Amino acid sequence: MPHNGKDPTVLIEYCMEDQKPTTPLAALREVRIQKAASLRALGLNPYPATSRRTTYAGPILADYADWEGKPVTVSGRLLSWRRMGGLAFGHVLDQTGTIQLVLRRNSLAPTDAAAGTLGYEDLGLLDMGDIVEASGVVGKTKTGETSILADSFRILTKSLRPLPEKWSGMKDRELILRKRYLDTTINPEKKKTFEAVAGMLHQIRVFLQGRGFIEIPTPILQPQYGGGTAKPFLTHVNALSCDMYLSISHELYLKRLIAAGFDKVYTIGRYFRNEGIDRSHHPEFQMVETMTAYENYEYNMQLIEDLFRHIAEQVFGRTVFTVRGHEIDFARPWPRLRMADLVREKTGVDFLSLATPDDANTALAGIGVHDPQPSVGEALVAAFEEKVAPQLIQPTLVFGHPMEISPLAKPMDSDPRFAERFEIFIAGMECGDNWSEQNDPVQLLERWRAAYRPEDRDSGEFHPLDFDFVEMLEHGMPPTTGIGPGIERMAMIFTGAEDIYDVIFFPLMKPHLSMVNRRIYGVEEPGETE
Repeated sequence: MPHNGKDPTVLIEYCMEDQKPTTPLAALREVRIQKAASLRALGLNPYPATSRRTTYAGPILADYADWEGKPVTVSGRLLSWRRMGGLAFGHVLDQTGTIQLVLRRNSLAPTDAAAGTLGYEDLGLLDMGDIVEASGVVGKTKTGETSILADSFRILTKSLRPLPEKWSGMKDRELILRKRYLDTTINPEKKKTFEAVAGMLHQIRVFLQGRGFIEIPTPILQPQYGGGTAKPFLTHVNALSCDMYLSISHELYLKRLIAAGFDKVYTIGRYFRNEGIDRSHHPEFQMVETMTAYENYEYNMQLIEDLFRHIAEQVFGRTVFTVRGHEIDFARPWPRLRMADLVREKTGVDFLSLATPDDANTALAGIGVHDPQPSVGEALVAAFEEKVAPQLIQPTLVFGHPMEISPLAKPMDSDPRFAERFEIFIAGMECGDNWSEQNDPVQLLERWRAAYRPEDRDSGEFHPLDFDFVEMLEHGMPPTTGIGPGIERMAMIFTGAEDIYDVIFFPLMKPHLSMVNRRIYGVEEPGETE
């Protein structure tokens, strides 16, 4: 896969001493392999099994007064390195920050195979990118920089490839996505997004468990996919000699848990939908799905509002965020508005008064929506999605969805044309879909049969008949409701990311092995990695 007409794996690399383009990668790699051999010849293991680290850089940098003069051992990746006669300086990056090392010829322990230390005279075996360990006391240089004044130094991992040069080495978007580990090494501030996602997952668990929910894992490999309409990934289980699907939803399994007697359950699961890829969709993603017994969708309106506010406060320490150019305040109460009312206010069309699909499609055309719909309800949804949804900026709960698009939801007692269902909209984006679950097995089966179109199996709009689930309902499932916000969508909102790939550390990409690596590793045939 080309990158600007050049191979991104670096036909030219940077040498440690002057940072000027010098040597092809294969030759530079061979030099480093020879340095590893030289370390072994000195009796040093270039890849020891453990470190003697006692602390991280972050606490030292944050509170120098408490650390001054104290002996410490730090470990991390060597990001800079220079020698001036009998003095050497380097910067080491660990999970918490970057701290300077100061090594003096007359105070650094000599090379010692038994101790595993590398002496000053052998520091030429170092390269930027190596992972190292330094022991010494905390102090400051003449320039006032907090440093470790090292008296002992070890190599923990010999790096065989140079790091990209910070200012020009990681500009290619695809290269960044393929080699995120390099991007976060030379730009460690980019780790904050992924640390925030991890914090969100933790606080979601804290919040739900504080409300009495328990987390029970549900299967990713499923004999029958369901809980939504999406094109699944198909796989084969050799031990059972049968095909299975990767989960498009975990909803039907959570409902089985409700029937089993668990009143409040949730899962944070992986979802796989074999559909398009764009700035807000990825074939593999995460959601938190809950099920609550003896409640309806109105319970979840408050639950989801409280969950978003909890994450804002506990993970990010604030409630106001900029999302897609809009200032969003999660501290405000979220308005709860009916879909038909929103459409009428925006377009002047009252879809509740229309009797036939022809009437509805005529009304649609009159407001500039020229995609005919098979029912009045679906016409209402088309009008809403085109004319209203993009303008819902502050967090808003929209309810009153037509039953035609809500096969798993209960109808409203007050108007059975509409489901007990709501969606979340933030900055014009749909950010979650929730409803009171249909637990009447006869009605559900009738809806499934009416919507069952085998010819649509590959369209992504097909909902298979799940008779095992219907059997479970026939044993009885109490009134139940659930939420299912996507983790990546939430992360985009809270971090300000415009692209879902910016909140997924390992995005899905076509396999690729560069020609440089083919030569290095002796791969002669292009094969499936092209």
